[in-house]
Amino acid sequence: MTEKTSDGGGTEREQYFSLRQGDVLEFWSEGSFVVRTVFLCREMAGNRAFEWRWMLLDDGSLVEVSPDGFYRYRDHRVLRQGTSQYEEIVAQDGALVRFEERVRDATSGRRPVHLTLEERTFRITSTGTVAVERLGDEPELVPWASFSPVQEDNVYFGLAEVDVEDSFGLGLWTAHVSVCFGREFDPSEVTIYRAEHK
Repeated sequence: MTEKTSDGGGTEREQYFSLRQGDVLEFWSEGSFVVRTVFLCREMAGNRAFEWRWMLLDDGSLVEVSPDGFYRYRDHRVLRQGTSQYEEIVAQDGALVRFEERVRDATSGRRPVHLTLEERTFRITSTGTVAVERLGDEPELVPWASFSPVQEDNVYFGLAEVDVEDSFGLGLWTAHVSVCFGREFDPSEVTIYRAEHK
């Protein structure tokens, strides 16, 4: 049995932050999808803590709820260690290192770092490390099943497609690199149904 909670019960972000395995998201234009895995994410930046959620649904898509907004990523690519695309991103002279250097130099806006993935050009918009607690099933995608207990070993990065408005990417570097492609969604167009949790 489920309980509909689309109205009231806290802010939209609070409702998503409380989702657990077995809860259902009904996207009005698509149908209903069950939450299989929830990652409770936390990053310290100076003296401030930032928290967000990554959730894997039963159709394989990934939902992100963060201070930046609400995103759903449907397509996933795994770049394995030793491949040229993997090295292009994470090598000592790779895209992530160049981006971080330009952030420190306050030149990342004037000198953006680009990546070509699936014949599409993306700009790196952010990067960081994340401490993660997993609730629910172990993911099938190896990078998402390989979070380390050491925060510094879990690197994420954000991407924005250069030539397509409102097209984004989410990268994760653990055992391998995973890149997920998707778009922002309007949480008011989603109904949440709560499972009965023990």
